Amino acid sequence: MKPCKPILLFQVWMVIFSIAGITQNKFLTETNITRTLNRPVVALSQIADTLMNKDEEFTFSKDQLENILNERKAVPFILGKTNENRNIEAWFFPGTSIKKALVIGGVHGSELSSIEVAEILISNLMRREKPYYNVIIIPGLFPDNAYTAKENQKEIGSTANLGRYGISSPADPNRQMPSPGKPFYEEYGKDHFEREIDPENKLLLKLIAIYHPDRIASIHAIRNISKAGIFADPRTDNNSIALGFETDSMLAIEMSRLIRNNNGHVPGNFLNGRPTALYYKDPVPVEKGKFQKRNFSGTILPQNRGSGVSLGTWASTAISSETDPAYNRKAMRILTIEFPGYKRPVDYKTASQQKHIRKLLKLYASSIENIFLEKYLVEGYQDERLPASEFSYCLPDNPDML
Repeated sequence: MKPCKPILLFQVWMVIFSIAGITQNKFLTETNITRTLNRPVVALSQIADTLMNKDEEFTFSKDQLENILNERKAVPFILGKTNENRNIEAWFFPGTSIKKALVIGGVHGSELSSIEVAEILISNLMRREKPYYNVIIIPGLFPDNAYTAKENQKEIGSTANLGRYGISSPADPNRQMPSPGKPFYEEYGKDHFEREIDPENKLLLKLIAIYHPDRIASIHAIRNISKAGIFADPRTDNNSIALGFETDSMLAIEMSRLIRNNNGHVPGNFLNGRPTALYYKDPVPVEKGKFQKRNFSGTILPQNRGSGVSLGTWASTAISSETDPAYNRKAMRILTIEFPGYKRPVDYKTASQQKHIRKLLKLYASSIENIFLEKYLVEGYQDERLPASEFSYCLPDNPDML
């Protein structure tokens, strides 16, 4: 018997989700979601004052990060400084398991709404019980670029896209990763096309190498709101051979369903038809064991500025090196979250527009808080136990583990 077609697989898993009552999880009750949406958002500066003494500064080094992780306390720390001497802030929240997640906002400084989603997530985590995953959150990876966008408020969301790129950046900030299957060498510091990687991305890659997250959520925003949603990159081995896309796509779809079921906006996932976790510009995921094509082209710009390897491609590709085994790692589960529109609530003119965007921001943050950081499709469980036979390939051997 032939294995299931990918779209049929989606439909079968969605039925199983309903039977297993996944959306009735204790973290996803209607009361809990309502409570999340009604929470006031606390300014991060106020939160930081409650966590860190003004005279005490956490800086990013391997030893410092390990100390933060071992203390298992919610704490902000500094990844490093930008060219314009701004802090790149990060926040650690301990979980109830040994699993680790990483959430990144503001990869493109012009996408200010992505930073707001990350800040709301931090605010929420400060006032609740520990999530399942330990998590580091970087609300704004490129604060200099975000500052440029904020200083040109009338252009936010326009095709001018001010703040997307650094002044001297050789490439799109999301197209500066090493070659798929290859490690990041800090002393080398070049991307797939031999371009110098921005300092902010070097810090991110250094963090990933030390922290070893099991899953990553990269929060972006998209001008064409009809394409907004939550998407997954197919994981592969170091030779780009597919490892199976089912659980990655299921996690993205379930997050998008939370948003849609609370009157949010995720049209890019096509939840009213055939649900998909495939970003519209990416190659179609292939069956496990086949070669997975990748998109290296990105946005067409002079000098190929928009081309290169994205974080999604690099992180979802395993690294295996006989000469440098210390750099080896499994393929990481990575989701790309595309919020509808670049603007913050303050950038909209009417009170009704501002209220609508605030709700959307909270819903997107809630999908990360209540699904991505909780015990859903935990790496090392479902993924490694999906047999190749048709029946088991289509159905989980233990739906309760969802």
